[in-house]
Amino acid sequence: MKLYAQQGYGTGSGDRDKVIAGLAAGYIQGAIISPKDYGIDRATELLERMEGEHADADRLFDPQFYASVMAHDADGRLGKLLSSDYEPYFEPRRRSQLESESRVRDDLRACLGFQAGLAVTAAIAPNIVIRQRFNSIEAVISKNFIRNARQAWNDEGDDRPLFVTLAMDAEALQERHELEEFLSDITVMDEPPDGFYLLVNNPTSDIASELVDARTLAGWMMMNHSLQLNGFQVINGFSDILTPFLCAAGGTAGATGWFNTQKVFSLNRFAPPAAGGMRPVPRYLSKGLLNSIRFDELHRLRGRFPNVLNGLPTDANYDLSNGSQPDDQLAEVLQTWDAISSFATPVMENCNLWIERAESLYNEINLNPGLRLMGRSNDAHLYLLRGGVALFAELAEIDL
Repeated sequence: MKLYAQQGYGTGSGDRDKVIAGLAAGYIQGAIISPKDYGIDRATELLERMEGEHADADRLFDPQFYASVMAHDADGRLGKLLSSDYEPYFEPRRRSQLESESRVRDDLRACLGFQAGLAVTAAIAPNIVIRQRFNSIEAVISKNFIRNARQAWNDEGDDRPLFVTLAMDAEALQERHELEEFLSDITVMDEPPDGFYLLVNNPTSDIASELVDARTLAGWMMMNHSLQLNGFQVINGFSDILTPFLCAAGGTAGATGWFNTQKVFSLNRFAPPAAGGMRPVPRYLSKGLLNSIRFDELHRLRGRFPNVLNGLPTDANYDLSNGSQPDDQLAEVLQTWDAISSFATPVMENCNLWIERAESLYNEINLNPGLRLMGRSNDAHLYLLRGGVALFAELAEIDL
């Protein structure tokens, strides 16, 4: 199992660069660059620094072409994507334009030609998000991107691996038969890519990453399982704490970052901004709870329930004498990466063990009403995780 930084706003620089710090500590094995947040000069600088200082790390660039259908809105949050830096491949697109396969081939050539000039270890071909169902017109367009990607990359004469973006609404994964038909279509190609970059679109990034509908999780795991069985590598973007479960099903890697917009994928991050918004409270990712809890909740619990702590080096980032509050966001994200990357070998047999351990620990805590965890720190996610794993096992015909 590999874990990548889902790079974005607030990366830092110099010795405070979060990506470089995560690589240096050995908590992550690569990064996925966000052009929305980094202009080409900074993106190039980070990729080349990774190449020079951490040559074994995977260096990837998410072209974020899926946001092009939202680029017509003058109030949209497209960031650097609409700058001249990315003009060679990114411009507003309407769905009707992409119904033309020749337009799809042109966009593939432009996007992959752009990436051929970057210090990436593999290319990621563009695509759109499949909305609602796999029998939609977006699904047809998506398959056209997938089928034509290899030829476009071959035309570059580049032998680096090729991944293709495969993005879909969370609810699309809940329709079993349509999912199976779609997987059947994309796993039988004359010129297949080396793998896929999976993105599951949610209505908003403001939800907790672990609060995924059981049917969505089962479909997401099934997609990893089926693609792996057919010889594809699978990178799961914005997968956060779900990474070990997805890799147990067959995934190659997962990714997460420091803001919720880097932990949960949503096209809403490109939409016009909503009013309000507060600075997030620092959280601690507890393997024992399979959840991130507030630093003050950690402070109340750690003395009575030591299994809330992970027993990892980054526990020191949450100093008891400082009220268990980390010094900064760098300390927080290093703890998150350390926790996720330290999960036992991700095999399906371990998934239920992780859930059972979390249920037991929550039950102990809940016997003490004054210490019970509330809000997004509670145990609501465990029912969903257990249901998702069980449904996936049924779909994949795996005995657990």
